[in-house]
Amino acid sequence: MPGCDADPRIVPMARMLVGDPNVFEQTLSTLRPMIALVQQAVEAAGIPSDFTLLPMVESGYRPDAVGPGNFIGMWQFDRGTARAAGMPLVPGYDGRRDPWISSVRATRMLARYGRDFDDWRLVVWAFNQGEWGIKRMLAQRGEPPANPALPDWPMNAPARDYLLRLMAYSCVIREPGRFDIHLPPSVPPAQLWLARLDAPLRPALAAHLAGLPAATVRMLNNGYLRDRMPADAPMHLLLPRAARQRFLDSYAQLPPRQWADFTRYRVQRSDSLLSLLPHLGNTDVQRLASINAIEPDAMLAPGTTLWLPKAQYQHALTRVGGASGVPVWHDVSTGESLWSLARRFRVTVGELRAWNHLHGNELRVGQRLRLDAPG
Repeated sequence: MPGCDADPRIVPMARMLVGDPNVFEQTLSTLRPMIALVQQAVEAAGIPSDFTLLPMVESGYRPDAVGPGNFIGMWQFDRGTARAAGMPLVPGYDGRRDPWISSVRATRMLARYGRDFDDWRLVVWAFNQGEWGIKRMLAQRGEPPANPALPDWPMNAPARDYLLRLMAYSCVIREPGRFDIHLPPSVPPAQLWLARLDAPLRPALAAHLAGLPAATVRMLNNGYLRDRMPADAPMHLLLPRAARQRFLDSYAQLPPRQWADFTRYRVQRSDSLLSLLPHLGNTDVQRLASINAIEPDAMLAPGTTLWLPKAQYQHALTRVGGASGVPVWHDVSTGESLWSLARRFRVTVGELRAWNHLHGNELRVGQRLRLDAPG
């Protein structure tokens, strides 16, 4: 991408995007794992490092982002373009929401555009506007000159703003001191680890095995819908590297295919695992106790949740969350609406209203919503 002073519009846009330098630094710090993940894909594709920042323009690096026109994921693909880029879209899995798959496919597409256009500014517009429109413009007008840096083509305002924002973000990272930004002295090491699996594993169960919040693992693996990993979807999980060893140690307690049979149950009355499962041998009870990080004879309070092979313990335990596996509760964040939450959790707006006794569409930040049917 052109440098900060290649166009008089770049620096003012950069100052607007930075806003409060302290807040901007904190945002970058929060996003570092995703930035490092995207940078890996950018380097593998052999394209300029500026493109590491393209998901910042597209979605703020949110895997669950849903834009106008049903453009989805960090890179904001529609279904047709996603299929053309080679992203798997199967029942229960959407590759556009998968940070790793979408980044690999998006950067390979950008690399192909780079070979076709030989001008990274046009590559940005092709990604945003579609390659065929840019090819027609190129045939009509010829190669754009290096100056102005923002090509003087008859593009619409959103397309011009899109390219200018990428140039501006690149300017900030290239010259952080100019904007009172303090960055780490080097590219951060990969903070996320891709666990390649031989059999399906529910993300919520992976979170339990890794000792991580389910919401963290769900966001990192947003491609798997309703907490399912279909057998015909890519079988991998993104996890924080710090949790790698704990996950591997826990996962090794059973053969990979046996984990597919596990689900969550809720204890109905105070009892121990040993008493609840008297028909199992001592070795099996010990293993299940270890998986749930409890002692076999420890008393479990009513409401305690356990991960156990499904359909074997209904006499003493109750399934949690039904077949959908979506979280029971959600705290509303800034910018969320009934419509966006309904799409995210695969329910209807009418169901959300009914389950939460709502009469309109207005939500407030921090409001707690029920995401499944009461009872």
